[in-house]
Amino acid sequence: MHYPSLRSRKILTVVIMILLVSLWACSAKRGYHIPAPALIPGTTAAMNTPGFWIGLLENPDEIIIPKEDIAAFNETIRKATGKIKDITQYPSSYQGKWLAESFSSAIGSIKKRDSFTIDGEKPGPDFFETLEANMDIPGIPSLVNVRFGFVVAYTHQRVLPTSSGLYSRKIDHAFDRLQNSALDIGTPVAILYGTRDRKWLYVDAPLCAGWVLAKDVGICSMEQIVHYTSAEPFAVTLSAKTDIFYDEELTRHHAYVRMGSRFVFQPQERKGVVEILLPTRSADGMCMFISGFVQEGDVHPGYLPYTPRSIITQAFRLLNSPYGWGGMFGEQDCSRFIQEIFATAGISFPRNSTQQAKVGRLAAFFDASVPEQERIRQIFAQARGGISIMQLNGHIMLYLGSYNGELYAIHDLWGYAEPGKKAENLRVVNRVAVTDLSLGRSGSSGTLLNRMITVRVIAAD
Repeated sequence: MHYPSLRSRKILTVVIMILLVSLWACSAKRGYHIPAPALIPGTTAAMNTPGFWIGLLENPDEIIIPKEDIAAFNETIRKATGKIKDITQYPSSYQGKWLAESFSSAIGSIKKRDSFTIDGEKPGPDFFETLEANMDIPGIPSLVNVRFGFVVAYTHQRVLPTSSGLYSRKIDHAFDRLQNSALDIGTPVAILYGTRDRKWLYVDAPLCAGWVLAKDVGICSMEQIVHYTSAEPFAVTLSAKTDIFYDEELTRHHAYVRMGSRFVFQPQERKGVVEILLPTRSADGMCMFISGFVQEGDVHPGYLPYTPRSIITQAFRLLNSPYGWGGMFGEQDCSRFIQEIFATAGISFPRNSTQQAKVGRLAAFFDASVPEQERIRQIFAQARGGISIMQLNGHIMLYLGSYNGELYAIHDLWGYAEPGKKAENLRVVNRVAVTDLSLGRSGSSGTLLNRMITVRVIAAD
């Protein structure tokens, strides 16, 4: 047996020591990811109930916008953001040039990023070549004829037509940069294009566009879209996840939908069970409607009244729900959290937090020069618990109110920074939580309050 020489062993030892020191230095520089405590600092157990915050409001049952005025309010949101599409008004054809430019821009942007596959490797040239060949950008016609459909299964909407993920870090798979959003059953879509292998469709949904699996869409006519999305009576889902069954006994499970989904429902015959009209996909890919059944407590006939009580109650139905970037893992991120809870009252929020921060009446705007006490003063004077949203760079929260001089919000957050022995650590919250606005005070990024940009009251002017 051959053994390495003493000199070789010394060299190997030195190399190993250098690697260990390098790993320690990197770890010290980045700090550690440490789970946040169950009770976030600055909060009490009582604060994790909707009743605590509802009890602090002067008039929790005030109708902020009457039901008959919600449609007009949604129209102002569409005009202010330009990001919410009415699929029933979608054109029958589309310029192929725009589509080709959009695809080329998306794949070009991803190529420039420093990304890793799930295995921690750099994506090779073949990764993008295969995708580009399947997308067949040169084959896009000058005029694209639009088809229509309904989503028939919870589906991920992707930036590129692949289920493979790309991540900014080798070992952090919580943020897939190819995940655009996720669509629930019953979402109407305009179908603009399909891949060569026919496995993916590029669809425009009310809140965003992207690639979805073709098997998750049932093709239908525009007339069916119009009829279903305007039909009454309808019900809106209230639970974080509402289970749908094939039978009235609620034993044959079909799927689930997230909060704020809208379904046509049938007159109730069995107590405790609601029958809904469920879009599904036939063997030939066409949309067909069948009966589905849900628990009565999971839905509400029509939209909830838009009151502070309704919104706070719905927000707390999502308390402790895991964070899911762009709908990953079947969950929601910060902007989807806001979108879902207001959807139960029929209010249509756009997809991302930047656009959401254009909704409603501006109550406060802060640049970096505004001191903390002035921020507090303005929030106390202008914000209203349960119906105000607070925007940070890349993040958004629902304002709950004040208690003992501190300001509080409920939001879906990934984590907050705090000092460690060697470097700053990230306390991973990874869920919907109640926090005060001083969270992060000891971290380099600063408090939620000092990072805040706008406060908006979700009400008509």
